[in-house]
Amino acid sequence: MNPHQSKLRQQLREEQQTAAVNQTQQKQWREFATVDELIQSDVEQISVPPKIAERLNESIAGEPKPAPSWWRRWFSGESR
Repeated sequence: MNPHQSKLRQQLREEQQTAAVNQTQQKQWREFATVDELIQSDVEQISVPPKIAERLNESIAGEPKPAPSWWRRWFSGESR
């Protein structure tokens, strides 16, 4: 291998490393206008393992439903 090719390959490697570092840094610093945007971004990047999703759904199913709001009870004539 001649020295010129070796030098070009080294330069290419350095450029690729620099590009990878820049991409990583760009992904680290992202500003969100609202909490909803932050949560949506998190949902897009993380997948819940199926076993944990199943356990979470079972846990949620066991929770009691929230009581109707006071104004619904008032207008429907329900008493607690």
